[in-house]
Amino acid sequence: MLITGGAGFIGSNFVNHILEKREELQIIVLDSLTYAGNLANLSSHLDDSNIIVPESHERLEPISYDLSGNSSVLSDTSRDLERLKFKLNSFAYNQTPVNELRQFVEDAVARNRLALVVGSIEDRNVVEQLVPLCDTVVNFAAETHVDRSILNPDQFIKTDVYGTYVLLEASRKNPDLKRFLHVSTDEVYGVASERSFSEKDLINPRNPYSASKAAADRLVYAYNQTYGLPVNIVRPSNNFGPNQYPEKLIPVMIIKALRDEKLPVYGDGKQVRDWLFVRDTARAIETVLEKAPVGEVYNIAGRNERENIFMVNTILERLGKSAELINYVKDRPGHDVRYSLDDSKLRNELGYSPEKDFESNLKETIDWYLNNQEWWQKILDHDKEYREFMSRWYKER
Repeated sequence: MLITGGAGFIGSNFVNHILEKREELQIIVLDSLTYAGNLANLSSHLDDSNIIVPESHERLEPISYDLSGNSSVLSDTSRDLERLKFKLNSFAYNQTPVNELRQFVEDAVARNRLALVVGSIEDRNVVEQLVPLCDTVVNFAAETHVDRSILNPDQFIKTDVYGTYVLLEASRKNPDLKRFLHVSTDEVYGVASERSFSEKDLINPRNPYSASKAAADRLVYAYNQTYGLPVNIVRPSNNFGPNQYPEKLIPVMIIKALRDEKLPVYGDGKQVRDWLFVRDTARAIETVLEKAPVGEVYNIAGRNERENIFMVNTILERLGKSAELINYVKDRPGHDVRYSLDDSKLRNELGYSPEKDFESNLKETIDWYLNNQEWWQKILDHDKEYREFMSRWYKER
């Protein structure tokens, strides 16, 4: 199984889940380790033999440099250099020519069940080496943050649309492919003013992020209709849980509250989101892979609609912090007031249901950030791109 974006938040939760549940499965993770990718999310499955960096990685050029005791490669910009050092610090890895990548990967999965390739889904050379090794592709790889898409839509189009196209092209040339599962988002539907969207509703994205995801979503569908590619599409609602990169609402508010900093709340805070625990997302995707007919689309909902200000107040209350930390800021452009999904199809046809209630999952998430401050403090202290984005974005509010 090829899992793209497998070092990210949702992707890594799925990798950890599926390795535990299916002992016979071998997995290739392809992840470009951009700002939100984190090798620590998969650390229990990684060692010095199964992290592989192809020489053609688009952000890298061959330069001798010692990151962890091995010869290495560096990017051609200082920002990517800092990111690479930050991401690979303490992890040994193997650099390999692209034409030898396939053999490296086959050896790694034979030893460890998992190989992690540092590369982009936009890189045809890498993708075309990996896809023929697999009978299943699960595509988590994407730029995923609305705020970032407003500042820099270019990368969203490259990764979310063109990268998906590269994966699809390689997949349709693989005669052994049994399933291509694409992870989309609830945001492709646009604003849910009064009701919950079902899979039969038209999509109506309203920001660069959701538009790029909608384009990829429809491209995957088109490859099923045109070429007969065996696809499924899932559209999950807002995910939360441990290990989430601290740019999304819940981790941002938890961390700022722990640091006694002001908590920036957009507008009046009455925007509604449906909250879905990340491990339930992993289980839902596993269910779709095992039971869904080819060509079907499935919403994955948490059925936990809450106003943003409710979430913020709940976090403050559970951490024993004052509501005076709340700072209402200018709303972001085109901010959708409500997202809401109807996932009756997934539950009724495939028998999926979440494991725990929302309150238990939120408590687990808050406790994780409380007890793992070293994890997020490292990001705050050493991830320059993160600090620059947070400063630039909220300064304009």
